[in-house]
Formats: sequence, C-alpha cells, structure tokens
Amino acid sequence: MERFQWVRHRCRQLLAIDSERGWYSPPDGLPSKSSPQKVSARRRTVLARHGPHQEEYEAVSKKYKGNSICTTKYSLLTFIPMNLFQQFHRAANLYFLFLALLNWVPVVEAFEKEITMIPLLVVLTVIGIKDALEDYRRYLFDKKVNNNLVRVFCG
Repeated sequence: MERFQWVRHRCRQLLAIDSERGWYSPPDGLPSKSSPQKVSARRRTVLARHGPHQEEYEAVSKKYKGNSICTTKYSLLTFIPMNLFQQFHRAANLYFLFLALLNWVPVVEAFEKEITMIPLLVVLTVIGIKDALEDYRRYLFDKKVNNNLVRVFCG
C-alpha cells in the first residue's frame, strides 16, 4: 500500500502543470516555454538535397567529403612501395634479404648470387599477389556498399 501511495504521489508531481521539471520539461540549461531564456549556442543549418534550396545545398556540400566508404590499403601507384615496406617489417623477409646482400660480397660468397635471391623473390611475389587480391576484394565490396540503395526518411 505504501508503494502505491508513493507512485500516485510521484505521478501527480510529474504531471502537475506548474512543476519545474517533469517528463515534458526541457533538460537543465535549455529554455522552457514558461521562462524564455536566450541560449548562446551556435546554430546549425540543415539543407535538403532536393527541393527549393538545392543550389544552396550544392554550394555548401562542396566543402565537405562524401560519406562513401574506402577500406582499401593501396592504389595503383602506391602498391609496390607500400607492400614492400610492409613485407620487410617481417623478420623472415629481412633474414632472406640479409643473406642475399651478404652473398654479393665476394669474400663471403657461398652460393651463386642469383640462387640466394630466389627464395626472397618467391616469398615477396606470393605475398604481394595475396595482398593485391585481398585489396581488390575490399575495393569490390566498397563499391557494392557505396552503390546500395537506401531509404531516406523525410518527414
């Protein structure tokens, strides 16, 4: 019975017209309808893409980037340098590079110069092809996501 009285009291308090803060009153810091206060915040203008303000939207939207998704690592120009940079962060690739460079010194030469480079070139080529295929799949997926039809709620 005591809970019921507390609930009834709280409901009266929240639904009272002259209560300062209830379910329908604005949060602290915002002006309510009964007490007009000036808020000194920056205003935000939202322009519709289609409609009477289309030219204004196009002028404003040129300043900002689009919302397209791009998860690819490489471009055609940056693939070889970036891929080699990432591959030589691996200890095994640095080891093979060290052996190939060391074999070019005539005093230390153990094998033919070209033979020591073969394992390094095979590893770099296989990993490079794998990375290129993964990046191409990312590109196709990004293209698919960016060209999806979406519903826009207006109203």
